[in-house]
Amino acid sequence: MPDDVVAYYRQFLHERPWHAEGLSWTVIQPASEPVTEDVVLRRLRGQRVDLTEIHFPHVNDFRPGMPDESKVAYLTQVGPAVVMFQPSGFEGARREVLRWLSDGARVHNVDWTINGNGGISYAVYGKVLAWVDKNDPGRRHGEQPDVLDNDLGGLREARRRWDAGDLAGADFSAEAMALVERRTGVRLDVGWVDGFEEPGPAVMIGDIPSDPTPPGRLGNQDPDLDARLRSAPEHARRAALALVARTLAGRFTFSDPEAVASTVDSIERGVPLAPEVRTRMFRSLATGDAEARSAINGLYAATAPPGRHVDEPLDLLHAATYALPDEWPRVRQAIDGLLRG
Repeated sequence: MPDDVVAYYRQFLHERPWHAEGLSWTVIQPASEPVTEDVVLRRLRGQRVDLTEIHFPHVNDFRPGMPDESKVAYLTQVGPAVVMFQPSGFEGARREVLRWLSDGARVHNVDWTINGNGGISYAVYGKVLAWVDKNDPGRRHGEQPDVLDNDLGGLREARRRWDAGDLAGADFSAEAMALVERRTGVRLDVGWVDGFEEPGPAVMIGDIPSDPTPPGRLGNQDPDLDARLRSAPEHARRAALALVARTLAGRFTFSDPEAVASTVDSIERGVPLAPEVRTRMFRSLATGDAEARSAINGLYAATAPPGRHVDEPLDLLHAATYALPDEWPRVRQAIDGLLRG
């Protein structure tokens, strides 16, 4: 049976491809306290602005203190709830913002960027209970990461289709938006969103400082291991990376085994990997019982050139926890042994 909610958002994104490339939609609902636009505005440390009076610099010319287009948001009251929409920014997905917005309230956010990465966040009473990867609902974290489990059927089916090669049926973004509507009863109104195409009244979100954060994905997942690896001698750190790389290379069947072999050799010797080979590694396909794509992403990240902030070598271990869920405890124990000498 067709799902009318998913169909609504599928059409919404199809007819507005610029939003399919990235957006952030937040629904703030009252729990112990009423929620109004003014309440949300105060929590955002924001101010109402007229976009016709603001000149946003080109991204290459941006300097601190200049107007920041990524802080532009739109608010509207929908019954007892307030809806926030950001066409070009993702403040509503930040945990610091979610905590402030969820004081006395429950908050749902769905967001994604131009590369398709994104997720669903759920916060209540200042606690971020769950974040779920919209493209892989098995990836989740938070104080109560299973709180959305009963609502993930559509995303799980989309992931099953993706893994089976049915890319057209893997409607991750529409499914994620439908999940938010089902849990909140609030629909993102097409007419309201279409009104943002012309500059006019909006909200400029203020400066909400970020929490101290680890330098990479592994630090969020396993801060003890991350810190110990970063403070270890270079040879011990390289040995740990090589152990994980060899384990991944032996666990999966890759479409470009030469690129994989060169990648593992580069990691073991601690030397740069030729950019052409690194690209081949990223484009390689893999088959196996566990999360094969995570293995490719991890090997690719482990060979990131110095200064790359998107990927960094220790992301290999983070990826391995997904690619090798059953074997990871043993691999981690072996890494622990390497670090202890």
